[in-house]
Amino acid sequence: MSEPLVTEPATAPGPQGPKLPDPWWLKPAATLVACLGALVLGVVGAFLTPFRIGTVLVPISLVIVAAGLAGLVWFTHTITGHLGLSLLPGVVWLVLSLVLAARTDEGDLVLINQNWVANAYLLVGSVTVGAVAYVLVLRRPRGRR
Repeated sequence: MSEPLVTEPATAPGPQGPKLPDPWWLKPAATLVACLGALVLGVVGAFLTPFRIGTVLVPISLVIVAAGLAGLVWFTHTITGHLGLSLLPGVVWLVLSLVLAARTDEGDLVLINQNWVANAYLLVGSVTVGAVAYVLVLRRPRGRR
């Protein structure tokens, strides 16, 4: 009979060393990408407010704005770690939505007030940014006193 094969336990590799700092351009680039995403989100969501299937309004823009804004704010906060910078995509979306809700000199209007989805779109987006900001403030570590 042969002896059972005995192997030495694998040793875990040592520490990888100190973590390298992030490049200087990462925070501004992430903030810019999130703000551009908020612009795209605002335009797409605003133009989808009158979306209908047959004669029924389908509030797909409400889902898009809630998920999109929450994702953009979380993305910015994860990369930058700064609460003020993480709220910039929400501010960009809000300013764009208010511009799209105003009538132009030619009489064009994207977010129509007679459409309940357009009114809910503005409400849901604003509440989403506020709620995510509130959660980020609650999760912030407390400083020493």
